[in-house]
Amino acid sequence: MSKRSIDREPALIKDVLKKMLKPKDLPMLALQVRLRQVWEETVGENLRQHARLVDFRNKTLWIEVTSNPLMQELYFLKSRVLTTMQQQLGETVIKDIRFRLS
Repeated sequence: MSKRSIDREPALIKDVLKKMLKPKDLPMLALQVRLRQVWEETVGENLRQHARLVDFRNKTLWIEVTSNPLMQELYFLKSRVLTTMQQQLGETVIKDIRFRLS
């Protein structure tokens, strides 16, 4: 068996990222970053510690919650949170918020 040469120099991170990310992925990544920012601003520190954004697909935000009572509280707040996020992001970006236990 032949050994691979380890003489290569380390690659620059920007070069690695260019190979991994395609230009079509960048708008979705930017949207995910913005969604997370708006979510954190909207729910505040107390809820953010126990409920985190885990996914966004088909215009639905998926939030992972640490307990049933907190999930019920978020269900009561859902329409207000959704309206606030739609005002900041535009009404067509998010259509629903779903919660699941972690």
